[in-house]
Amino acid sequence: MKKNASESNSMLENNEGRIIKPFNYSGKKRFLVMARVGDTSLHKEWLHPDRKFDLFLEYFGDGSNNYKEDCDFYSEAKNSKWPRFHKIIEDFGDHIFKYDAVWMPDDDISTDCSTIHQLFDLFTKYKLSLAQPSLSKDSYYSHDITRQVPRSILRYTNFVEVMVPLFSREALQLCWDTFKKSKSGWGLDSVWPKLLGNPRNKIAIIDEVSVKHTRPLRKGTLYDDIHYTLSDSKIELHCICKEYGVKEPFNFKINRTLPKKKR
Repeated sequence: MKKNASESNSMLENNEGRIIKPFNYSGKKRFLVMARVGDTSLHKEWLHPDRKFDLFLEYFGDGSNNYKEDCDFYSEAKNSKWPRFHKIIEDFGDHIFKYDAVWMPDDDISTDCSTIHQLFDLFTKYKLSLAQPSLSKDSYYSHDITRQVPRSILRYTNFVEVMVPLFSREALQLCWDTFKKSKSGWGLDSVWPKLLGNPRNKIAIIDEVSVKHTRPLRKGTLYDDIHYTLSDSKIELHCICKEYGVKEPFNFKINRTLPKKKR
């Protein structure tokens, strides 16, 4: 049932959010997907009756949609992705940290359930700590390193973008406290590898799996929602990198490429 605008605005004014379907880990599924979703969200593409992951959605739209029937756990709040995920983990970490791995895609990612299953399978097979699917050639992208490379299973790197990060339980436990330190998300993906000890074979971009980023860069509602300019985001990048001693953000490195076997 859709809510009228006055009801939704009143409900969403509180940045602490409204928990409608709280986390309750059942032990039946090893993996979790967490996404903040607006009125143009593509998350319905991810759904399937036989999905092998639990799904948490947090709605930040104008109140014209209600997605609680699409997911296992559901809340509604304004603010932005990373501070809200920090708050959710702070409140429900006892449940979230029971999953083997947690994927946190933006809501403009086009993919399907079987692709998400494959992503989790490869992440587990190669015993990764932090990873992301590659971006398809027709995606909007910020960093060339994230684009899919043909004939590659994965590339071990020193970077995974905030758009689509996948954490192991242990990596999430080490990184989640940074989430509250960047409303825009800028800088977080520069400090996560350092927090994990800059391993050479635990952080990867998975080329075997690609997803499509459908929205042009900085065309979403984020900057309006948090009243930020591009300069504000750059300040956040500088501050968080300084705090964690990261001297060269976006200094991308490919440690090794794992090629597909020739047929």
